[in-house]
Amino acid sequence: MTQSIATTIRERVQQIETMPAIPAVFQPLLELLGNLDEAKVDEVARLVSYDSAIAAQCLHMAASPLFGLSQPPKSIKGAVISLGLRRVETILLTCCLGQAFPAKNWPIDPTIFWRHSLGCALVCQKFSEKLATADHEKAYMAGLLHDIGFMVNCLVFSQEFATAMATAFREGTSLDTAERATMGFTHCDAGQALAEKWNLADDITEVISHHHTVEQSQKSQALVALVHLGDLLCRMRDLGYGYYERHKVDLISDPAWAILSREYRNLETVDLVRFTFELDEAVEEIHALVAAVFGSTPAHS
Repeated sequence: MTQSIATTIRERVQQIETMPAIPAVFQPLLELLGNLDEAKVDEVARLVSYDSAIAAQCLHMAASPLFGLSQPPKSIKGAVISLGLRRVETILLTCCLGQAFPAKNWPIDPTIFWRHSLGCALVCQKFSEKLATADHEKAYMAGLLHDIGFMVNCLVFSQEFATAMATAFREGTSLDTAERATMGFTHCDAGQALAEKWNLADDITEVISHHHTVEQSQKSQALVALVHLGDLLCRMRDLGYGYYERHKVDLISDPAWAILSREYRNLETVDLVRFTFELDEAVEEIHALVAAVFGSTPAHS
């Protein structure tokens, strides 16, 4: 990516200020939910209640048959308790970011994007649980946010990005490959600019910037590698962007695996075959969660 392209990305990202604002509760809620061990249900419920769209979505999701409650919760606090703080965090991000990035500019159904993002979050969390000392909550958040550059490209590079998506669909190549070939940069570059604008945590920004170029990461490399592998696992299991990618994936030969192996010595004891079976069982849960958040789910690609 040239310096001129980097400048253009930053200038375009500044235009996002002219779009519908991120709700005021976004940053304080995100900070509170970022440490689930200390998050207080009453405080989360109070912040949620300040935004009608987020509150309504929490109540709607808690009433979903997914949770099998005999009586849907009638209060925001009841919904937060029923859902659990992790799902409230997911609703927060999808609602807030959905308001900021209108669906009309998306070259694919936005639900497919969120299905991939939520899938990656859950896979990263499950993967991190296999690794001693890994931060499971950080892994979830990194997985959920890793592709926010996709939204930037939809919003401020919509025509160019539509061409890149069409190329990826037609040729069966990875999205970042198609972006680089047609646009000269990727959603990782656009996502980095947005993460810096929003002052996201350094390790999350690093994941957004380098989840397709792990070896170029200068910090938080293990987390970047974890999300890279989680992203690949999702794309291998019908949780990608709605098209078939032709390239074969060998996780153990991937450079990210070696990086994780250096950081987590117990990785060599992980039964990868069994783990992928566990992910297969989780795929339906992921589809159900996306359906609960959005009211419908796209057909399996």
